[in-house]
Amino acid sequence: MDEDSQVNERTAIDLARYALACHASGKPLKRENLKTQVPSNVSTRNIRRLLDRASELLTQNFGLKMVPLPSHEKVLTAAPKAQPAPTKWVLQSTLPDASRQRLDLPQSDDNQAILGFAATVLSLVFVSNMSVSVDQLVLYVRKLGPPQCIAPADPSDASDAQLDSAAREAIAYLTRHGYLDKVKLGASAGDHGTSETQATQQPIDSGDHSDDGMVYTWGPKAKVEFQPLDMARFIAAATGQECTDDFLRTIGRAYGSNITASQ
Repeated sequence: MDEDSQVNERTAIDLARYALACHASGKPLKRENLKTQVPSNVSTRNIRRLLDRASELLTQNFGLKMVPLPSHEKVLTAAPKAQPAPTKWVLQSTLPDASRQRLDLPQSDDNQAILGFAATVLSLVFVSNMSVSVDQLVLYVRKLGPPQCIAPADPSDASDAQLDSAAREAIAYLTRHGYLDKVKLGASAGDHGTSETQATQQPIDSGDHSDDGMVYTWGPKAKVEFQPLDMARFIAAATGQECTDDFLRTIGRAYGSNITASQ
């Protein structure tokens, strides 16, 4: 191995370590921060190769790979959009489900509550053709009751306005952390428009119509952490059903795309 190759290998190892540190802190690896890990004379094209090599090292040693974090959506349309060059990456497990479950690290009660709440909210969006109106999601979250660590509110001793505020605060938390995106509904959204499900209880009308034409959909972090099959399995477990082919077909219709057990 020549000197340049040795430098590249050491740089890739440093990038892998940096990616692990970002992963442990729950933050993505950002392109603008790579300059602290990569020599100044390295070209942009070579950085891509170094990232690929770092991902290989992570897979070989830790069962993880680097994946680009999708950009935030601004307008929801049915037509697929070309993603810009990635500027952020996160780590994703390459291990089978059984192995991944055995290696899951213990989490605090608050973290477990937040993850469970996030997964439940995402499942409601998932079975609504991947978009839910702002008012509808507020109503869903009010019925769920957000974790106290996100938006403390006692349902038995809170006014409608306080419950509405707590629900919006919880949704804002999920949006800040990349689980949700608040986007404008495009005219050609088609099958991925807002859900036709109507609630019997109506959210409070605050008189603020700034949310007109806006919907919530999955954010970048949700798209990386939850695959369609993962979400279908979560819904099956949460509702006490078997994740059979028939169940996947039913969920796929609500999701707006086919889901198979081989995904």
